[in-house]
Amino acid sequence: MTTQKPNYFPALDGLRLLASINIVMLHLGSSSALGYMAAYTWLTPIFNAPAFAAGIFYVLAGFLFASKFSDPERRIPVIPFMFGRISKLYRLHFAMTILMFVVLVFKLGGCTHFPGFNELGDYFTKGIAAMTHPWRSLLLHLTLTWSIVPDLGMKLNEPSWSLTSFFFCYAITPWFSRWLFRQSNRTLWVLFGTLFIPGIIWAVVFGATDNLWFDGYGAKYRFFHIFAPVRVFEYLFGMVIFRLHSEGFFDFLKKDYLSGIAQALILAAIYGSLFLLNPAANPGWNYFCHHSLPILLYGLFLISLLSGKGFMAKLFCIGIVRKVGKASFYPYLIHLPLITIAWSICNLNQPANTIKFMLFVYTISTLYNEFKTWRRKRANVSKK
Repeated sequence: MTTQKPNYFPALDGLRLLASINIVMLHLGSSSALGYMAAYTWLTPIFNAPAFAAGIFYVLAGFLFASKFSDPERRIPVIPFMFGRISKLYRLHFAMTILMFVVLVFKLGGCTHFPGFNELGDYFTKGIAAMTHPWRSLLLHLTLTWSIVPDLGMKLNEPSWSLTSFFFCYAITPWFSRWLFRQSNRTLWVLFGTLFIPGIIWAVVFGATDNLWFDGYGAKYRFFHIFAPVRVFEYLFGMVIFRLHSEGFFDFLKKDYLSGIAQALILAAIYGSLFLLNPAANPGWNYFCHHSLPILLYGLFLISLLSGKGFMAKLFCIGIVRKVGKASFYPYLIHLPLITIAWSICNLNQPANTIKFMLFVYTISTLYNEFKTWRRKRANVSKK
């Protein structure tokens, strides 16, 4: 009896790194840390839009988990799977949320230096008073419900909103994986096209409505951006891509020159889509260009990388790129509190400090991931 070789796509580690860097740079820019790049008008849309938004993580995750659960006969218990994912991600989310809460308390309390023990009480009291619903906000973030009702509390560690929809996606992964294996190729292609419809409808609703029950446009946009059920369809799209890949529909991209051409064209399309955004246009159009259209482009770009052929795939397959890329979801979860702390230490609006910050964030994330990998291997050896 032969053991089936597990699916692994090394170039996707590099894609995760690219997406993670883009998100971190986006939030550096929104914190006024990239003002020195304002003159580079051809480059700033990549960070400000951004080119690789959060949706790519859902497409990637859907593809990767579908590949892990690719055996139609394999029983995948939902509860142990969910607890495994929670133990991996929630602890870091919990620590970063508490850290961000403490940092904001002292920042809003007027603290500009490392406080002495006798100053802690005063700064804490002033900071809590300056916050909006501080304890409710903390509870919403720790219970992963902030993304459902973001207008009820202030944002703390904002990227953690994704965990709400990710944990929902994880809960349906075992069932949907088995269901996909029973579907015909025709059904798979129908799903490939129709899974975009909820995102398009969401964009239409966003553009056709006023501020609804929200205090303003910003609160409404945040809700539409992080609304968990819509993100689930992006995840399912990634799962469908894996099934189509496993059926051999993308084998023509195993030719090096075809993969390279596809990667260049899709990258150009992603970059070009950034210029479709127009502040004067209907908000629904901008939402579609920023959220709905990129999901298709992200999926096509992922497909072009699967064979490991082409110039971008070869870049992503470099050892150090893959190693850092495997840990790239950690920077996504931790970077906002660290940006806030870094601003209190230095002026981030300097190229040298931006580089130092990025190196620090990705170094500690990679070391943390390597430590977890080492500990897991050690535990497996001790069991034998």
